[in-house]
Amino acid sequence: MIALVVLGGPAGVGVTLLYAHLKHAGFTTSTVINVRAVVSFAWVAGPPLATLIIGRLGARAVLVALTAIALLNVATSAAMLTGRTRQQPTPPSSAEAPDAEAPMSRARVATVTAVFVVLQATNATVVSIMGLFVTDTLGINVMWSGAALGVAAALEIPALLAIGRLTHRFSDLALIASGCLAGVAYYAVMTVVPGPMLLLAAQVLNAWFFATIAGTGIALFQRIIPRPGLATGLFTNTRRLGAIASGPLIALAALTPLGYRAVFAACAVLTVAALITIRLAGRPGAARTTVSEMAEARAE
Repeated sequence: MIALVVLGGPAGVGVTLLYAHLKHAGFTTSTVINVRAVVSFAWVAGPPLATLIIGRLGARAVLVALTAIALLNVATSAAMLTGRTRQQPTPPSSAEAPDAEAPMSRARVATVTAVFVVLQATNATVVSIMGLFVTDTLGINVMWSGAALGVAAALEIPALLAIGRLTHRFSDLALIASGCLAGVAYYAVMTVVPGPMLLLAAQVLNAWFFATIAGTGIALFQRIIPRPGLATGLFTNTRRLGAIASGPLIALAALTPLGYRAVFAACAVLTVAALITIRLAGRPGAARTTVSEMAEARAE
């Protein structure tokens, strides 16, 4: 247990540090989001690959695979350090996104962070209850929950790639708004879905919702917070806090006659509230900080 905490803890922040490095090195927002799509592909491909290794070579063979992957990661990181130039990072072009501007004030950063905790909580909630929803509410085999989550995860990859291209034409707030609207539509559909076919079809909305939150969310945090490491770390923590906050939402299933459909309805209401809040916090006149706040942020 101690070894897993000591060794696994630092490894757990590796992906977050990668996004911070990309921003610090001057890569564009679309590149950051495309890397996020690669991570999603790894999440989709990883479990089947691990299952194949276990089936063919036994459970201990996974440890050998993990060791090989760890060594590859060390070699890749060493190559990145060796190839890093001594030049200062190139700031992203101001034309990259229509709403590229000064960082937000701390109060509004806190508001945006709270909004993303709520959005992440809704996603964590529906993932957690999907198995119970399909068996207890829809009365179908639990395999359909895996199929639904698998379809959403697979569609998330092309959605992220599309968002990476759209960042050159639309602001990150506009893309997040489109994701929230898709999320509201998805949760609304889930309150009335009768069977597996509509369940699978609705995952298109779910994929776009999570892709905008996961991909564009990183870009937004890196824009409103001047320090890349702090920005990506704070965004990553919204996912963890959202998972904790999902508990009370899941409990709604036992408090109302609607059961798990009430949970989806609550998620829809929360997503609407989050959309309104983030639009107010991201207004052009509200997003600018004072000169003293910007100087203080840079000094830190």
